[in-house]
Amino acid sequence: MAQLSVRHWAPKHVARWLKEEGFCDYVDLLCNRHRLDGTSLLALSEYDLRSPPLELKVLGDIKRLMMSIRKLQKQNIEVLEELGVPFDGLSPSSSGSNLEWLCNGDPGRDCDSTDTAPVGEEYQQYTNGKYKQQMRRLDPECWKTVLSSVYVVFVFGFTSFVMVIVHERVPDMRTYPPLPDIFLDSVPRIPWAFAMAEACGVILCNIWLLVLLLHKHRSILLRRMCSLMGTVFMLRCITMFVTSLSVPGQHLQCTGKMYGDLWAKLQRAVAIWSGFGMTLTGVHTCGDYMFSGHTVVLTMLNFFVTEFAQSKSRQISNGDSVARHDN
Repeated sequence: MAQLSVRHWAPKHVARWLKEEGFCDYVDLLCNRHRLDGTSLLALSEYDLRSPPLELKVLGDIKRLMMSIRKLQKQNIEVLEELGVPFDGLSPSSSGSNLEWLCNGDPGRDCDSTDTAPVGEEYQQYTNGKYKQQMRRLDPECWKTVLSSVYVVFVFGFTSFVMVIVHERVPDMRTYPPLPDIFLDSVPRIPWAFAMAEACGVILCNIWLLVLLLHKHRSILLRRMCSLMGTVFMLRCITMFVTSLSVPGQHLQCTGKMYGDLWAKLQRAVAIWSGFGMTLTGVHTCGDYMFSGHTVVLTMLNFFVTEFAQSKSRQISNGDSVARHDN
C-alpha cells in the first residue's frame, strides 16, 4: 500500500489506513457504508466529519482523525493540486467549510479554535487568533421603504373616507341598542380611560421613533411597519364598510350624520386623517368603535417596540430574520 498512490486507493486501502492510524471503530462507517476511497479521503474536511451523513460525535476522535488526514494531505499536495482541491495547510476548502463550529460541536458564529476557521472576506480575525463570522450587510433598499410609506399614507386616507361613509350608516340606538356585555355592564365607566389609551399610543409611537432612529436597519423596520399597518387598516376598512354595528355604549351619543356631497365627505375625511383619528386632536367619529383602530395601533406598536428595542446582541441576531421577513 505504501507504493500505491493515494488517489488510486480503494475503500479497502482506506480501511487499512484507518486501522493503522488507530481508527478501527470508523472503518465500517467510512469505508463500508459511505465507500470512502483515496480521493475522497484527501478531500475530507472537519466539517464533513461533523455534519450529516457522518456526524461523528466524539470530539477527540474528530480532532485526531483530522490531524492524520492533514498529515496525509500534506504528503500528497501534488495529488490535491491535480484534483483541483485547494489546500491551505489546515484542511481543503469545501462547500461547507466556511461554517464555524463551537467547541461543543454545534455550528455557531464564534469559535475558540483557530484551526477550523478559514480567513476570508466574511470573517474577522481578532488579535488573540480567534475568528468571528461577520454578518452579511443588509441592503436598506430605500425604494421599498418609500413605496411602503406611500402605501400606508394612502391607506390611512382611504380609512378616513370609509369612516365618513360608515358614520352615515350608524344604526339608530333606539332600534339597535349597544350589545350586552356581562363584564363591562358590571364595571363603572372610567371617563378618562379612552384618553389614557390614546396617551399610551402617543408614548409608544415616540419610543418606536427613537428605536428607528437608533437602529442599524431602520429602513427595513420602517417599511415592515408601514406594510403591516397599511394592510391591517385596509382589512379594517373592508370590515367596517361591510358590517355596520351599533355603538358600544349609551354614553356615546352617536347618530347617523349626512355630510352632503362628495366634497363635504372629502373635507371631513381630511380632518380625520390630519387628526390621526384621535379625540386628543379633536376628532370624534361614530360607527368604527367596534373596529377599533386604537387597538390596532397600540398592538402593532407594542409588538414592534418589544421586538426591536432589545440588547445589541438580540438586535444583531434578529438581523437575518428581518431580512428574511422583508423579502
